[in-house]
Amino acid sequence: MSGNIDKEISDPLPHLSDSRSYIPKVTSSNPNPTAASGGPAVTNPTTTLSPPSSPGSEQGTIHEEAPPPPPRLLAGIFGLPDTLKTLSNLGLAKCKVNPAQGILMGWQAMAYLAFAALFAFVIMAAVSADLSPGLGRFLMWVVFPGTALVAVIIFGANLVTGDYMTSGISLMSRQAKWREVFYQWSITHSGHWIAGVVLGWMIIVGANQLAGPGLGPLFSGFLVGVGETKVLTLTWDELFWRAIFANWMVTMAVWGAFRTQEVIAKILLISFPLGTFFAVGFEHSIVNHWVLSAAIFQGAEYTWGEAWWKNLVPVTLGNIIGATFFMGMVYWYTGGMQTWLSSEKWRQPHGTYRDLARAFKDTISLMIIFTAVTPAAIGAILLFVIEPAMGILPGTSNPNWIEPIIAIGWFVGISLIVKWFLWPRRPWYKIPAT
Repeated sequence: MSGNIDKEISDPLPHLSDSRSYIPKVTSSNPNPTAASGGPAVTNPTTTLSPPSSPGSEQGTIHEEAPPPPPRLLAGIFGLPDTLKTLSNLGLAKCKVNPAQGILMGWQAMAYLAFAALFAFVIMAAVSADLSPGLGRFLMWVVFPGTALVAVIIFGANLVTGDYMTSGISLMSRQAKWREVFYQWSITHSGHWIAGVVLGWMIIVGANQLAGPGLGPLFSGFLVGVGETKVLTLTWDELFWRAIFANWMVTMAVWGAFRTQEVIAKILLISFPLGTFFAVGFEHSIVNHWVLSAAIFQGAEYTWGEAWWKNLVPVTLGNIIGATFFMGMVYWYTGGMQTWLSSEKWRQPHGTYRDLARAFKDTISLMIIFTAVTPAAIGAILLFVIEPAMGILPGTSNPNWIEPIIAIGWFVGISLIVKWFLWPRRPWYKIPAT
C-alpha cells in the first residue's frame, strides 16, 4: 500500500552507486614510469597526463577528485513523492472548478457529513441513556466514517478541510497560486454552509426528525446540548486545539486513502482516524456547520453570530493548521519538498530550503487572510452589526433566515471577487490528470 518509489527519483543517492566519483586521478610527467625503468608497461585508467611542475621534476602528483555533495533529503523514501504529486495535481484541479461546481461538490460533502452526524447522535443519545456513554462513543466511532468521509472520497465530493491539505500541497509545490487556493477554499465553504443551514432546517423543522414521534425530547435535547456546549461553554483556546487534532486526523484519513488503490484498504484507512476524531469529541468546522444550524432550529440558546464568532472562527483556524502544517507540510518536506517547474517536470533530486521558506510564507499568509476574510469577518458582521440592528440579544434563540443568507452572500461574493479580479488573465499551466 505504500506505493512505488518515485520513477523520476529512482536513485535518490546516485553518488553511492557511481564508484568513479571516488577513484583518484594521478598526474605525472612520465605517463608510464614502470616502462621507463625497463619493466613491463602498466596501464592505469585513472592516470592523466600533465606537464611537470618544474623542469627537473619527475615525481608525479596524486589528486583525489572530490565526490559530488550528497542530497540533503532522501527524496524517494516510502514512495512519498508519488503521493505528493498525486495530491498536488488533485488540489490544482479542484482550484479550476467553476463556482457552481464548487458549491455543489461542497453541498454533497456537507450532506454526507450531516447524515453521518445525525445517525451518530441518535445512537449516542439512546445508548448513553440506556447503557453507558462509553459504549455510545464506541458506536459513534463505528458508524460515523462510512457515511461521512468514505462517501466523500469514494462517491466523489469536495470537503474543504481535506483541501486544506491537498490544495495546500499544490501551493507548496508551486503548482497553484494563493489566489486560486483561496478561491477553492471559499467556494467550497459556500457549499458547505448552504447545505448545513438548509439540511438543518429540513431535518429539524421540515421532518421534525428528533422531536417528533418515534424519538422525542431525549434526542432533541442531546443535539441542543451539543450545540450549546460548542458555542457557550468551550473557550477559544480549547476549540482551537481540538480543531487542530480533528483535522490532523481527517487529513490522516485523506492521505491514507491516496496511498492505495484498493477500495477495502481505502475504507479501512479512512475509517480508523475519522471515527477516532468524532468519538473523542474534537472540533470540525464543517460538521459544526450542520450541528450548530440544526441546534439553532431545535431551540438552542445562542445566535447565528455567536455560532460563527465563538466557535467557527477558532475551529476554522485550527483545522487549517492541523491539515496544512501537521500533515501537508510534514509530508511535503519528508517527501523531498517536491517543487513543480513545468508540465511533467519537477525539481530534482529534491526541492531547496528556499522552496521551504517560500512555502512557509505562502501558507501562513493564506491561512491568516482566509480566516480573517471569511469566518472572522462574517462572524463580526453578524454578531456586532446585524444582530444589534435587529434587536437580537446574545444567548437567545432566534432561528431567523436573514443572517444565514447574509453569510451565504458573503462567502459566494468573496469567492467570485477573487476569481474574477485576482486570478491571472491567462492560465500559465494546464490542469493535470488526477
